[in-house]
Amino acid sequence: MKQILALIIISLLFFSGPVSTYASLLVVEDNGEIIWNVLSEETSVDLGIPRHSYIEVKRAAETQPPQSSVVKLTRENDKVSLVVSSDSETRELDVTNWNETLVEIEERPETQRLTIGMKDNKFKLQQRGISALTDFPVSVDSKKAQLSVQTTTGEKFISIFPYQATEAALRTKIVNRLESTQIEIIEKESKLQYLIHAQKVFNFFDVYEYVIPITTYISASTGEVLGLEGPGWLKYISFLFT
Repeated sequence: MKQILALIIISLLFFSGPVSTYASLLVVEDNGEIIWNVLSEETSVDLGIPRHSYIEVKRAAETQPPQSSVVKLTRENDKVSLVVSSDSETRELDVTNWNETLVEIEERPETQRLTIGMKDNKFKLQQRGISALTDFPVSVDSKKAQLSVQTTTGEKFISIFPYQATEAALRTKIVNRLESTQIEIIEKESKLQYLIHAQKVFNFFDVYEYVIPITTYISASTGEVLGLEGPGWLKYISFLFT
């Protein structure tokens, strides 16, 4: 039976079209509930960029910055620098060999903690067990409540944190499992986005699993799904297994 099921699925690959793309609309209710609506590629929606109402830098390496400070993390060759700027002074620290969390921030009113450190010579943004790696310099402006990175095309704001990005991918139900708790922050077509390696797992009567790897691209600004890389036939039969 396993062989027959596998043969049926594999045969569908011959009817695969180009990779399909989807968009998802993030709606935040007054009570803070987040609702995701999956939209087809034909739907055109102008998504606004969510803004953080309050961001506090709780800790930056060995310092506790003022509330209205700007914290920047940069890397030049093998040197990693942390720059803390406030109304009164600017302080730069060499944190190349710093092995602990570099920056810890807190977002309100719904308290969300995000830590920033280093891994594999990249900046690591971590939230609730999900780590997002990036080569881009990171900046936290607590006065303006903004988290951003400096890309080759300019400053890009991060309104969606790493854990929220993975939740966005899973809510589409096009994927239902993450390959890893480590994702990436990249720039593609001038848009800052999370690259998430996920899977669509087909479970046949709890006897056999067929796993299809799917790469998902989530906007770091709006949380919408910008693209998928996987077999084109998946969206036509996915509803049968959700």
